[in-house]
Amino acid sequence: MNKINLLELEYDELEGVVIDLGMKKFNAKQIYEWLHVKIARKIEDMTNISKKNRELLEEKTYIPYLNLLDHQVSKKDGTEKFLFKLEDGTTIETVLLKHKDRNTVCLSTQVGCPVKCSFCATGQGGYTRDLFTHEIVNQVYTIHRRLVKKGEGVNNLVYMGMGEPLLNINNTIKSIRVLSDEKGINISKRRITVSTSGIVPGIEKLLEEKMPIGLAVSLHAVTDEKRNEIIPINRRYPLQDLYTTLQQYQKYTKRRLTFEYILIDEFNCSMRDADMLAEFMYGFDHIVNLIPYNEVEGTDYKRPDKEKIEKFYNQLKEVRKINVTFRGEKGSDIDGACGQLRQKNKR
Repeated sequence: MNKINLLELEYDELEGVVIDLGMKKFNAKQIYEWLHVKIARKIEDMTNISKKNRELLEEKTYIPYLNLLDHQVSKKDGTEKFLFKLEDGTTIETVLLKHKDRNTVCLSTQVGCPVKCSFCATGQGGYTRDLFTHEIVNQVYTIHRRLVKKGEGVNNLVYMGMGEPLLNINNTIKSIRVLSDEKGINISKRRITVSTSGIVPGIEKLLEEKMPIGLAVSLHAVTDEKRNEIIPINRRYPLQDLYTTLQQYQKYTKRRLTFEYILIDEFNCSMRDADMLAEFMYGFDHIVNLIPYNEVEGTDYKRPDKEKIEKFYNQLKEVRKINVTFRGEKGSDIDGACGQLRQKNKR
């Protein structure tokens, strides 16, 4: 009989398993605390559970873990990148962004990415499969366990690693429920942001769930012609559909929307591009994150020079009065910055 994966279970599901195994209902609370507060990796560590019940759990269940293959630390800013091996031998990358007042984990939700944005290293590597809930959750727990030893912990989550979170919508939502559960590690939903390339049904699903999380939209262009060129999935969910859905999302969530805009030389950083972006933004309570392109081996895209970047920024901020900022580049020297995650060890 296949063993039950304990980290794949929400509290109510765990309670049902515990009762089915003939244990007491209160044991579920104890086990859940070991799994999601103390971040135990072994059932034998659950010392307030009887030896008989621990043996039963060992027989019927297991706690999965991620195998760390590589760990790199940026010399520029302390950003850390982790290469994890999954149970089926595939690999993912996860990034820890270090700030003075918080530690943010950038989570992967898929092995590779099916969206295949032309400028992104992850998309070049192809797509293998969706991650299970426990594989998403365990990225946080593996890093949190390391931070706790230093008297720290994980405070913020951004679903911006490998993959498109809203194409793995069910496991993404379930992982958010687990990670924000007050009975567990209890990361506030207000400190969780999900990034999407514009998957309209996924945004609608988030709206149905009524989760007060942040939403970041990878925009990068504001015409279908340009967006189709760099984000092929725009052909399925064109800008007008995305615009309408985002307006509905903001109307009901009352959350400010973040729009990510990668500046690519000779493509989307002219004054006309800035003006069109401003017109798009006027429909939203927004913040625009400008991201100078992180060049990726195998693409012809280039980063604009400093003068072009500043001119684009000033046109948005000073002339068009757009709420705009630069997203601080972190981890570029270890290929951990935006658009740089990839399976370099895929072979």
